[in-house]
Amino acid sequence: MRKRIAEGDEAAFTRLYSLFYKRLYHFSLSLVRIPDMANEVVEDVFTRMWVNRSRLTDIHNPAVYLYVAVKNQSLNRLSVKAREWIVSGLDETTTSVAAIGDDPFTQVVTAEMLRRVNSAVEQLPPRCKMIFKLVREDGLRYKEVAEILNISVNTIDVQMATAVRRISESLGISQSIRQKQFQKKK
Repeated sequence: MRKRIAEGDEAAFTRLYSLFYKRLYHFSLSLVRIPDMANEVVEDVFTRMWVNRSRLTDIHNPAVYLYVAVKNQSLNRLSVKAREWIVSGLDETTTSVAAIGDDPFTQVVTAEMLRRVNSAVEQLPPRCKMIFKLVREDGLRYKEVAEILNISVNTIDVQMATAVRRISESLGISQSIRQKQFQKKK
């Protein structure tokens, strides 16, 4: 697909856009917390990609490239916004909660359980939540997330273990597992 986009194939670019837009939007939103800004960030990244499409064949992993570009653009936008706020005073910002994607798991889980899982995920520390969402919702591998966030794979592993433990505790799963393990040992 990279080669076709580099050659100017608009249909291939549209497929790439459709495949990644929603995930990149939610990723940017987790950083900037302003829906319009997150949308602008993702649109800018895709626009730059199209303008510089001839260099796309040099990119080894387009997914990682897109996430890193969105991360950098989001942080740049926040920096600009922070300078504006310092000069003109703080404006009110809006926050939004990203919905968990439609995968087979969510279709099986009841609405109440899904609500509880969403609530548990939203209670995670920001970095832990971002890593959890990139791995579980966006389907990225630990190595890809490590590249995107410029941290070690071991850090991803620790953060994922923390996320799973906290979500399990929040849902009361860890207690029942410990009770079953305790009963098996008897």
